[in-house]
Amino acid sequence: MTQTPHPLLDTLTDPERYRAADPQDMMGLVLKLPQQCREAVAIGERFGPEPAGRPEIRQVVVTGLGGSAIGGDFARCLMDEYGSVPLLVNRDYTLPRYVGPQTLVIAASYSGNTEETLAAYGAAQAAGAQRAVVTSGGRLGELAQADGIPMARVPGGQPPRSATGYMFFPLLGYLMHRRLLARDLTGDIAETLAHLATLPDRLGPDVPTAQNPAKRLAVALHGKLPILYGSQGYRGAVALRWKGQFNENTKIHAFANIFPEQNHNEILGWALARQQAQTWATIFLRDPEEVSASPRIAHRITVTKELIGKETEVHEVWAEGSALLTRLFHLLYFGDFVSVYLAYLYGVCPTNMQAIEHLKAEMAKLG
Repeated sequence: MTQTPHPLLDTLTDPERYRAADPQDMMGLVLKLPQQCREAVAIGERFGPEPAGRPEIRQVVVTGLGGSAIGGDFARCLMDEYGSVPLLVNRDYTLPRYVGPQTLVIAASYSGNTEETLAAYGAAQAAGAQRAVVTSGGRLGELAQADGIPMARVPGGQPPRSATGYMFFPLLGYLMHRRLLARDLTGDIAETLAHLATLPDRLGPDVPTAQNPAKRLAVALHGKLPILYGSQGYRGAVALRWKGQFNENTKIHAFANIFPEQNHNEILGWALARQQAQTWATIFLRDPEEVSASPRIAHRITVTKELIGKETEVHEVWAEGSALLTRLFHLLYFGDFVSVYLAYLYGVCPTNMQAIEHLKAEMAKLG
């Protein structure tokens, strides 16, 4: 029996059709991520001058929003695994009350003009905290230069969500420079860069859908409401990244949660899920080591899939790589491809940010 081709496949196999949906070439930026990460590692090795007489650091706060903050989320995952002090990601105008001279506050704003990050940077200065900055310039770059604090200046000119390499690797480099990681990640970084370089040949637009798991997942998710479940640890941060990419690139709602927390509340939400929507699709982000390292988590996922399988399509994406950092970036990069392919299927421009730009304009009127 001959199987009828999926009606959406032509959109992902015809360059003229998907380029028409992507006039600002978000896919081109996705394809450049491996080179971006390589450049960002080098940038992270040449932070600006260090002030003398610094107190011992007892905690790190990365302050930023949106695509600029996700690098902080990934750094937190590495600090949880290898760090000597806690790291908090702050997404607000203000900072926690405990911030002081023994706190390292790293302000991350790709544009350098994020109003919440600028306010938090000022709060860090007022609290006497140690400061560092990752930015492409803007007002934050001007302040950091005037204040003489360590700064990684990255190339600008692209959407922050496409600049994850620029916003993460200099941050990681600075944490390593300040000796806040108990493990030397030089080898892990090299493995990650090498692995990323292989993925465009497996997931890129020239790879036919039948051989391209990112395209196949995008087709499966078209018309569905995606739910992202991180199996544990860094997978939760990546699930949040996938959610943001679906929101910004694909212009659709998506929701994210992590195990084991999901089992203590959200699992009950599936009881009446079909009364809320008919088109759910759940993606489990998995790690190959979790079966041996966290067998109870693995069993929770197995049982959860059985419980919700009648209410939702279930998909799994498995991380690849030996190093935790490699596995993290594998899942991140896979999701970036899926979000852009899904935008093509919906016929929307992945780069367009009209609603956010309007909101920023309205906020600017307040002065």
